[in-house]
Amino acid sequence: MKLACAVWLAAVALAQTPPEVKPAAVEGKVVSSLTGEPIRKAELTLTTSLMPDDAGVGFDLAALGDDFKLPEQPPKPKEPKKTYAATSDASGKFRFEGVDAGAYYLKVKRAGFVEQTYKPAGALAPDGRLHLTAGQELADIALRLVPQGAVSGKVVDEDGDPIGDAMVIAMKPSYASGHRSLFPGDGSQTNDRGEFRLGKLAPGRYYLVAQAVAPMNFMGGVPPPPKDGSPETGYVSTYFPRYLDVEEAEAIDVAAGADLPGFVIHLQKSRVVRVKGTALGADGKPLKQAQVMLMAGANAGSMRMASTDAAGKFEIANVAPGVYTAMTMQIFGASGGSPSITMQTLVVPGEGLSDVNLGSVPEASLPGRVTVGDGGKVALKGIVINLEGDGAQMMPLSARADDSGAFVLKKVAPASYDLKVIGVPAGAYVKSVLWNGREKLGEACDFSAGVGGDLQVILGTEGAAFDAKVMRDDKPVEDAAVVLLPEDAGHRNSETARSASTDGVGHVAFQDVRPGNYLVFAWEKIDYGDWFDPALLKAAANSAVKVTITARDKQHVDLKAIPAAK
Repeated sequence: MKLACAVWLAAVALAQTPPEVKPAAVEGKVVSSLTGEPIRKAELTLTTSLMPDDAGVGFDLAALGDDFKLPEQPPKPKEPKKTYAATSDASGKFRFEGVDAGAYYLKVKRAGFVEQTYKPAGALAPDGRLHLTAGQELADIALRLVPQGAVSGKVVDEDGDPIGDAMVIAMKPSYASGHRSLFPGDGSQTNDRGEFRLGKLAPGRYYLVAQAVAPMNFMGGVPPPPKDGSPETGYVSTYFPRYLDVEEAEAIDVAAGADLPGFVIHLQKSRVVRVKGTALGADGKPLKQAQVMLMAGANAGSMRMASTDAAGKFEIANVAPGVYTAMTMQIFGASGGSPSITMQTLVVPGEGLSDVNLGSVPEASLPGRVTVGDGGKVALKGIVINLEGDGAQMMPLSARADDSGAFVLKKVAPASYDLKVIGVPAGAYVKSVLWNGREKLGEACDFSAGVGGDLQVILGTEGAAFDAKVMRDDKPVEDAAVVLLPEDAGHRNSETARSASTDGVGHVAFQDVRPGNYLVFAWEKIDYGDWFDPALLKAAANSAVKVTITARDKQHVDLKAIPAAK
């Protein structure tokens, strides 16, 4: 009897013991994409979030006004970030052990190679992450790291003499906005011989730009203007080999692992002007001992800086006419209070500026309205209107439409912007954008002559349905980029084009397509927006399928995959 009782108690105890949860494991190999050789000492990270541990917004959204207030959401329990680290051995192999079940990003980096986030395919990773279950042994992951390329050369003046401490940046063209924009790759300063080397370049096409770095003017002193009143000249941003306009510059194609020497940039002089004015605080009072910086886009060499005097006055010399971001910064307030930092767009004309106020941004407001142009009905509240400047030096602006579709864009500078419409509800598409009665859909809105005018965003509700199947060698292609481009090259932009990736069976579907004539492409692999590159489109012209899409249409096409863009 006692034995039976003991057996019964043991059975009950076992039944109440929760089953052991076994951790997962991930292993694979890191090799060079160029040679296939294993890469040792590669640093690998398996993480549930790509955000840094101490990442924050960095500023108070409420300070931007009601248009940026986020709708209240019920609080969600914060899940702790999980991160695991591993290093590849001499044979390039790595292994993560003791991994909790969950969804993870896999990142890998190694000096001399382009940092990579692994993008798995198939049902295992529908959102770009590895979805691991308890006890899973995931093996044979192949990570092919791309070797970085390098370019080197000299920066010289008009006499061929070297210029030391010049900033040189490799600018990479991007078509993500619908037209070509330049973004910085690697950059460095020249040595005393005028020599530079940029050795951290991902494969691609670049434009080299050089700028003589002006000394930081913390004490407020500036060189005097010419006594005879003649126009001032100075070294300005120059593209390889000697051009002020990037449209004339020579592009450099950098292959994986390439080391390209011998590029000589002949720095050019041009007209420069002065910017004088007063730095003001939020209360409208002058800021003394504050710093004023003018930054021209991503080119750090174009930064000019000065300090204010006791009256908040400043003067900055050697400024090339153009569009800048002006930053006014006072680390310690007059009474030791919190820092004062403001940023605004500043257009510097050819004659310079002699009495500009910075820090106190004038309220140049642009009202507008979102309407539905074909009698349909959709919710207008919450549609976002974005103004994005031409280049990184322009501060973006946003406004949200109310129930009636009305919106107001604030602090609009007298400059040119790209207008984008975000959050168009299902069942609608952007049919037209009118500025003072002129069509501006996908075109630049130029407010140089003033902000006053009538801005209308017109939606349509008679869009079409379109789907496609992408094949290669009679097999469906997953994750191919299918792109619908207007047949008229003059109307191709980020607002009129559509793109999406194929699923596991090579299928993709679009809804609410704007009626019109299109060319349809399917690339196995291509960077977002590169389909606006005229050279790439010309090379792929024979692979395009022409379609005419009418209101409320339903169409299907079969496409052949275009090999990955090089």
